[in-house]
Amino acid sequence: MVDSIKDILKIFLLEKLRLHHMLYRLPAISEFLEELIAEVLQENGYPNDWKPNRSHAVSKDLTLDAGKSFSIKSGIYDPKKQTLKFSGSRLGKHNTIEAMVESIDNTHADFYICLAKASEDWSNVPGKADPKTYYLFVFEAAKLDYNGVWGVKVSKKGGFKYVIDKPGMHAKIAPSMSYQLWTTVDISLIGEPEKIVI
Repeated sequence: MVDSIKDILKIFLLEKLRLHHMLYRLPAISEFLEELIAEVLQENGYPNDWKPNRSHAVSKDLTLDAGKSFSIKSGIYDPKKQTLKFSGSRLGKHNTIEAMVESIDNTHADFYICLAKASEDWSNVPGKADPKTYYLFVFEAAKLDYNGVWGVKVSKKGGFKYVIDKPGMHAKIAPSMSYQLWTTVDISLIGEPEKIVI
């Protein structure tokens, strides 16, 4: 399924992004990106439940009629380090790190679709005629493992964050950022991205 979805998106998402950038110089993110991806899947044999109401299950942005769920992210791709960094759920309603990790495990989608940007491509807002470059990732959520021993890293200013490091993956949950989950993963775990240039 990963290859099929990626093949469809790399071809048909290009036109949707072209239309987006006829109006906007800023990148396609958030619900705007969700809608573009949901439309492409719908139009190419993957009916899904995405609705433009800004409401969906935790960590699941759309579910195919066939039952598989997807979390749609933007994120930052670092071509030099070969890593993808993206944000996840806010976990502040849970009182312990164990409860936070349990929530991640119990609510994650089956797959991730990430349309990431490299910082050097978007360090300045591109002009209307300038190229807009994205990196498309599609991978199984099972590639990310948040179970294990989370440490506490204290900052010089007295704040702290929970961290876990595994081969090819680093994750953190920072109270100063509403206990939001941030994941950095090596492409050796999730596969090479497809470069899309508009």
